Amino acid sequence: MPCLKRCALGLLVALVAVAGGAVLAARHAAGWLGASDPPAKADAIIVLGAEPTRAIAAAALYRQGHASVIYLTVPWRAPRYLALEEEGIRWPWFEDVARTLLRNRGVPDGAIRLLGSELLSTVAEAREAARVLGPQAGTLLVVTSAYHVHRTRTIFADHLPSARVLVVASGEEPLPERWWADREAAGQVLPELAKILFYKLGFSFT
Repeated sequence: MPCLKRCALGLLVALVAVAGGAVLAARHAAGWLGASDPPAKADAIIVLGAEPTRAIAAAALYRQGHASVIYLTVPWRAPRYLALEEEGIRWPWFEDVARTLLRNRGVPDGAIRLLGSELLSTVAEAREAARVLGPQAGTLLVVTSAYHVHRTRTIFADHLPSARVLVVASGEEPLPERWWADREAAGQVLPELAKILFYKLGFSFT
């Protein structure tokens, strides 16, 4: 019985320590997830789907002379949105809206390219970038939302090991430090933490 009590106490202490560590990590999740890289001269800018306002940051990088070409990844299109098109309702696809935002900010059509088709995940985007740009990709500026920066950096580094990958957070989707007090931020951070764990365990969508 004494042994049982000691073991139970030890287990309780361990659980409290794990819970405390999880709470501490959660409190600092915004800084960890959204640690953006300083932009530098690059061979290309890649804007990840499916949030089109990311193109605003890409246009700024282009105007600042960081790169002369911008790639827009083409995300997977959900059947429910395709059904709307069949009813004559034109859905604002990511690449169309992002292209318009780039044009509005002075990026010429000749500098805008599409990357892939029906890309379901960040892994799929990284694989397509590796396939198209190859081992000579050089330096890439990858633009995404703040909550998505850490996972993007990890996945692109894994799939383009010979490239220099710099991930830049879009300023249109700020990630507050107290993310748990913001409904939209909480809805982004919690799934993102799960996706990071999912990827670390060796799983990913194709």
